[in-house]
Amino acid sequence: MQRHEALFARDAAGAIERGAPDRLDEPLWPSGPNARKLAELCVLTTLACERASRAQARGEDAASRRGGDASSSTSPFDGTRGAALLETVRRLSGVGIRKRAPSSSSSRDADAADPVAALRELGLLALFPHMDGLARAGTKHQQHRARKSPGWDYFEHVAKMQQLVAVADALKARARHPANAKYAAHQIALLYQCVNAVRGELKPFKATIEARFESVKQETESAEARLSEASAAWTERVAGDVAATARAFPPQATEKLRACAAAASGRYP
Repeated sequence: MQRHEALFARDAAGAIERGAPDRLDEPLWPSGPNARKLAELCVLTTLACERASRAQARGEDAASRRGGDASSSTSPFDGTRGAALLETVRRLSGVGIRKRAPSSSSSRDADAADPVAALRELGLLALFPHMDGLARAGTKHQQHRARKSPGWDYFEHVAKMQQLVAVADALKARARHPANAKYAAHQIALLYQCVNAVRGELKPFKATIEARFESVKQETESAEARLSEASAAWTERVAGDVAATARAFPPQATEKLRACAAAASGRYP
């Protein structure tokens, strides 16, 4: 029987192509929660809740309340928008196609029909606590207070880590380039700010940079704007050490990444 090339992904030599996807064990119709889409939705909803909290603090939501139009409220859980959000979470969590479990069913079955419980089981509620507003989705004018969001902390902190590594790598690569000498002091100052933002195990580098920064700055401010061999070697070494330390993901410097990493590895709840 002749094999169809589109099915068996054969190359010109007749052998099966390396890396051809084998999906024989995957279901024809996927079921269960779509964790990726749910995480995206949690991020966007958390951002909307934070905006609502700031707007309510400034009293900007008062006009929509007087008008009685819940759809114009800043809360993502209010009115028809909140009801639509609830249904989206139900669908993505895999509970939208099931009826709520009858009273005779087990509590686990009942939780399976609850989108808030589904988010808790996936660890997403621990990362994005604002999502507990789904329990009151569709009501009018939910209030939002400032809350710590480990998931949001992750995005903010990983951005700081990325900036730190990018600045350190660039400074190390250009430390000995004569044309870069006039910018060296500014780049070292930026590296110092990045170290200060991440802190943790990188905090000692602040003192290291402070000890030599003024002498390096004086060299770059001269008419020739060049770094001595000693200053170039120091700059290269410090930048390399900072990048290496950050890439080692030391525990204190990466504390705000742990909650999201735990959820991604399935250690929640």
